[in-house]
Amino acid sequence: MSVTKISSVRAKVADARALSRLLYEVPDADEIREQLCKPFFARRWQQSMQRSFWITSDGNTAVCLTLTGLDVDEMVAIWVAFDAYRARPGFTLSASSLGEIIEAELELVAELEN
Repeated sequence: MSVTKISSVRAKVADARALSRLLYEVPDADEIREQLCKPFFARRWQQSMQRSFWITSDGNTAVCLTLTGLDVDEMVAIWVAFDAYRARPGFTLSASSLGEIIEAELELVAELEN
C-alpha cells in the first residue's frame, strides 16, 4: 500500500515565476493561471501519476496542494466529502484541513510535506 501524502506550494499571483513553479505539473495549468487573480478553486486529476491537485486563490496568493497515495475511488470519495466540508462556515482549504478530511473519511493519516 502506498503512503498518502499532501504537499503544498504557495505563490503570490503577481509573481509570474513563482506562479509558474506552482502550476508546473498541474494538468491544464493555462486554464487555471488566468483565473488566479480572483477568488478561485479547482481540482485536477492526473491519471498517469495517480495524483490530485487542489488549487485555490484569494486573488493575491495561490496555493496548490498535491495529494498522492490514493486510488481513483478513494480520491472521488474525498472530492465528494470535501464539497460538504467546503460549504461549512469558516472552512479554509489547507494541507492540514485536507488531511483531516482524509482521516475522517478514509481512516488514513496523510503525511504533510512542504
